[in-house]
Amino acid sequence: MRDRPMRDAAASEGVASHLKNWIMVVLTLIFSLLYAAALLGWIKPLADEKTVAHLEPIIFVIIGYYFGRLPAQQNEQTLKSEVTRQTQRADAAQHAKEQVQQVREALEEKIKNARVTLASPAAGAAMKEFAGNADEMAAPPPAEALRQRVLMAVNILNS
Repeated sequence: MRDRPMRDAAASEGVASHLKNWIMVVLTLIFSLLYAAALLGWIKPLADEKTVAHLEPIIFVIIGYYFGRLPAQQNEQTLKSEVTRQTQRADAAQHAKEQVQQVREALEEKIKNARVTLASPAAGAAMKEFAGNADEMAAPPPAEALRQRVLMAVNILNS
């Protein structure tokens, strides 16, 4: 929903920019043709050199604006879009980095828990407690205790 007003504003800005460019082209052509016609003497009221001399700076300003400012505006728009694109790329890279960091921390926690499980002799004692009566169950042999620890560590790593 938030993107729609931004797209509408960008579209209206693009239309305004194109309209402005076309107006500048038309004005430049009109003043250039009037200037050429006055120099050639096709327009009788403007045949006076004094009138043509007054029009000359106006025409040069319009042409200068057209050939100077409009390309600069297009260059500015291109640079702004490039900055926006680079900002989006940086944000995406930062987000990916944060996700990788979270995954790394989760894996480190799993490895730490698996190491604790493998290093602790609590597996045999836990089985005795679950039996309810410690006399009924004999202590498991070391191989069985090790197998239980490894299974618990695998379960931790698989979770």
